[in-house]
Amino acid sequence: MKIDISALEAYIKEKAGEKDAADTRKGHLWESDETIKKTIRINPVVTMSPRHHPNFGELEKKLSAPNCEDFISRLIYYINEKGMSHPQVYNAAGMTPDCFSKIISGKTKAPKKESVVALALALGLNLDEAADLLSRAGLSLSGVKQDLIFEFCFKNGPYSVDDVNDALVHFGFAPIGGVK
Repeated sequence: MKIDISALEAYIKEKAGEKDAADTRKGHLWESDETIKKTIRINPVVTMSPRHHPNFGELEKKLSAPNCEDFISRLIYYINEKGMSHPQVYNAAGMTPDCFSKIISGKTKAPKKESVVALALALGLNLDEAADLLSRAGLSLSGVKQDLIFEFCFKNGPYSVDDVNDALVHFGFAPIGGVK
């Protein structure tokens, strides 16, 4: 499935606008205590069972997952959850078997963000799962343009690494994974 570049451009523009607006507001948050007092309303505490929360199913799934604290354990967990073989994953990620082996065996102490994103794309992870995998590697998606492209793709995908690379090249970034 090809990425809709115009939708991606609109997403980046929207997110960049939100960031600019937040930066503009930073200096104005505590200007007037009176304004804050007027806008804060005290509402009664509403209690809700966690089971009724809209995201309870996803949370329950994460909590029932085996203890996968580190990056490699979590990567293996997602590979097994998606029912993929190692060759399917590294081929879809555009990696060589040697590169994948170094990552999965822990010989690569700190994998690059682009490698982890390529693996997440290969596994067809959604944004929450991709963010989880990235965080296990000590990484995250920030508000920079390249990361916004990744974020868009995880939200609207699944997309292949090749499709994401087409979008990256369109915006002047280097492709991720091995270029086929």
